[in-house]
Amino acid sequence: MVDNNIEISKTELLYDPLFDKKPDLVMKDKKSRRFKIVFITVIAAFVGLSLYFSFNSISSDKYTYRENDTGYTLYQFVGKEDDIALHVDYVRNESGEADTAKPITQVREFSMSCNEYVRFIFIGKNVSEIQPHCFYYTKNLMAVIVDPENQSYTSVDGVLYSKDMKEIILHPIRNHQYRTALRDGTAAPTDETTAKAFLEEFTQKYGDETVADAEEYAKQFSDEAFYRIPDSVAEIEDSCFSDCEALTFVDIPSSVKRIGNLAFFKCKGFETITIPDGVESIGSDGFSYCELVTYIYVPESVKFIGHHAFYGDLGCDKIYLGAENEDSIETGENWLPKQSTTSLKSIEAVYGQERRAN
Repeated sequence: MVDNNIEISKTELLYDPLFDKKPDLVMKDKKSRRFKIVFITVIAAFVGLSLYFSFNSISSDKYTYRENDTGYTLYQFVGKEDDIALHVDYVRNESGEADTAKPITQVREFSMSCNEYVRFIFIGKNVSEIQPHCFYYTKNLMAVIVDPENQSYTSVDGVLYSKDMKEIILHPIRNHQYRTALRDGTAAPTDETTAKAFLEEFTQKYGDETVADAEEYAKQFSDEAFYRIPDSVAEIEDSCFSDCEALTFVDIPSSVKRIGNLAFFKCKGFETITIPDGVESIGSDGFSYCELVTYIYVPESVKFIGHHAFYGDLGCDKIYLGAENEDSIETGENWLPKQSTTSLKSIEAVYGQERRAN
């Protein structure tokens, strides 16, 4: 029976982790004139910036680049069905030909998010800044492969790290398939030609997902549905494991101090969330929508939990914390969800707890 006294706010029902701040749709009359002045000023500034950037950018239907102090920024990439690989090394024309006089040194935030075609990303030697969420929800991405000469980044079995291995930046959504293929003897690709050969051999070995039984197809990659983060890592960057629904567990070492925003967003295969002693902060939406999780323990070392950090994790009734009480830890809005779009189930925070034995 539903309690009619329970109020569900429109903001919460429409909650989107990437656009969580919603504008106030009701503007009082006495503020409207001020708003109009500010609006016109913002529009004028926007037009000015657009004109400025138009003289400092190179674009085509597929690529948009902007010049920066050290080279060029990959500002936007719009992939098509036959674009299985993205080369982030030099400014390229529509045909993919590289201008080696124009190196890519930066990748802009959200420059290629929600792409459904790219399987491999090749990072060139000159790239020194990859902004957060660059490759957010690139749902068929198997591997990021970094030039060995790059001084800022490296890759291990298709997973992107900082060069010193202190930050894990991106575990591609289909990396478990890539690691399975490497384990079974398929050679890692080095360019677009070998990437195509990799995919051909992959399909020969494991079949075509579009015509196979989904459950049986997935079983072929279950041995690699577990990922162990190296002990050198201190930070799990924003969106690192986002939407990795095929993963059943990620082993987080005690060296990790920070778990970024959206780091494990929609890891729907998790049944437990194991946060080791030593972690100090968990970002906003750090573990939201991990719907199958039945046990969560937050150690005493954690001093900050961002907003909606465990939103939608309704497989458990309680979240256990090592913190003595709610005053000994800083938490963001709705970190502990009381409502969701599908359930009114309450989740209780239990303080002063010890981690349960495995």
